[in-house]
Amino acid sequence: MPPRPSKTPRPTTLAAIACSLLFTTGCGNPRVVTIPSTQPRQLAEPVQAYVYVQTQDGKRVRSANRAQLFEGEWVLSDPGK
Repeated sequence: MPPRPSKTPRPTTLAAIACSLLFTTGCGNPRVVTIPSTQPRQLAEPVQAYVYVQTQDGKRVRSANRAQLFEGEWVLSDPGK
């Protein structure tokens, strides 16, 4: 008796289906949009990052720990750099 064929598709079949779906739905040509560094940006997902904090004497220093920045918050580039 021959072995029963597997019900799960082969990885190459899955890859071919995924590629064909991407190209037929218009996702085959990604578009890159460059935002000028002077423009504010809104975070699309939460991130943890080092931030600059201002000390009592007015100096800016990098934080010792990463700060949680939440989705939807606006961030700006450092205008002094």
